[in-house]
Amino acid sequence: MKLQGAHVVVIGGSSGIGLATARLAREEGADVTIVGRSQEKLDQAQRELGEVRPVVADIADEAAIGQVFESLSRVDHVLISAGTIRNGALVNNDLETLRHIVNERLWGVTYAVRHAAPRMHEGSIVLTSGTLSSRPRPGTAMLSAMLSAVETLAPALALELAPVRVNAVTPGLIDTPLLENAYGSERESLLQNRAEVLPVKRVGTADDVAQTMLMLMTNPYMTGEVLHIDGGGRLV
Repeated sequence: MKLQGAHVVVIGGSSGIGLATARLAREEGADVTIVGRSQEKLDQAQRELGEVRPVVADIADEAAIGQVFESLSRVDHVLISAGTIRNGALVNNDLETLRHIVNERLWGVTYAVRHAAPRMHEGSIVLTSGTLSSRPRPGTAMLSAMLSAVETLAPALALELAPVRVNAVTPGLIDTPLLENAYGSERESLLQNRAEVLPVKRVGTADDVAQTMLMLMTNPYMTGEVLHIDGGGRLV
């Protein structure tokens, strides 16, 4: 088992890509801590995953994220997959919403890295971006900017935190609960339309992305990279 004896922390581990990655890490022998904002979702994830350590914390709350890592004597791998999809339009949008996007997507990553790094001697940190970083749509300006920032952080932190490895994953359209929350009744038509366009002729799953997360944790020669898991979406 590739992660036997390793301690993996998954921020955003109660659902979607984070949950799928936590499951794979457990299957590979890791001790896993999952972090999320909802106690109910964490409890459900724990029942599904088995022996994991659930911790309630909001990634935008530095004190809470600090407490997550203060309680750990050792950290080998960190996945940061927390973050909601919000209206990121700069004009005709309230500043509180825009600040929340920055707090989640940029400051939240900053908090996690600053508190995790002192407990890491090697291993890896994996950040999560999204295709809006390179293909923004109307109403996504701030979110697109923050996702781009995450992709820029990966190679910079790979140098700053070496020998800890830092990479980023940029998923395309992935069928997760986040999609349901963002698009509601439009979700099914969105999935169908996108599947028809993609070269792979289907929309991605959380497990598709989780396999890449696991590869980045276990490949000791991989750092400073931004990997796109999008079914060829950048090509069409």
